[in-house]
Amino acid sequence: MQGWRKRMEDSHISDMNLLNGNVHVFGVFDGHGGEEVAQYVKKHFTEEIIKNPLFKSGDMQNALIENFLHIDELLVEPAGKSELKKLAKISKDKEDAQNQKEKNKQVDMFKQLFDPKGQEDCDIAMMTGCTAHACIIDENQKKLYFANSGDSRGVLCRNGIAYPMSEDHKPDMETEKSRIYKADGWVSDGRVKGRKIIFLIVSYLIFL
Repeated sequence: MQGWRKRMEDSHISDMNLLNGNVHVFGVFDGHGGEEVAQYVKKHFTEEIIKNPLFKSGDMQNALIENFLHIDELLVEPAGKSELKKLAKISKDKEDAQNQKEKNKQVDMFKQLFDPKGQEDCDIAMMTGCTAHACIIDENQKKLYFANSGDSRGVLCRNGIAYPMSEDHKPDMETEKSRIYKADGWVSDGRVKGRKIIFLIVSYLIFL
């Protein structure tokens, strides 16, 4: 389902029959600030977790934790950033094609001047992202494993009753807010802010 945005920024995976056919991996990735990270995670999440020794040994809980952290590390490596830039260009080309008949010159100018991802020296891994919710069904152990980062939520329905399988990971959680402030950011209206955002807003106001 697509919301108010002109194009879908989310992705998902459904990888069945791993580890001799008895383990299944599912995931939903909600793109923020573009679709490139969601597409990157879609491509790499399962291929990375099946390499993990913990996954191979059946320790699915810690395998999920390690894979979330590992994917985050891959995104900021040179190869990861290079792939993100390629995905961002594909996304931009699709958007330009969709908007060809209704181009807004003022918006185009703003994007060229102030869109961080449009700058050659942009650290793209810091300008886009996604939430993630993953589930592993392990038929060997007869267990379900859930992991999430961000506010994507897992729910199990049993006999018409919904049971939450995860806790929304939001910036106004006390533990998360403390981490953000220590990293020189802050939280406002349930959103994470930072210095680069202030610079863009001020620049835009000056331009107007």
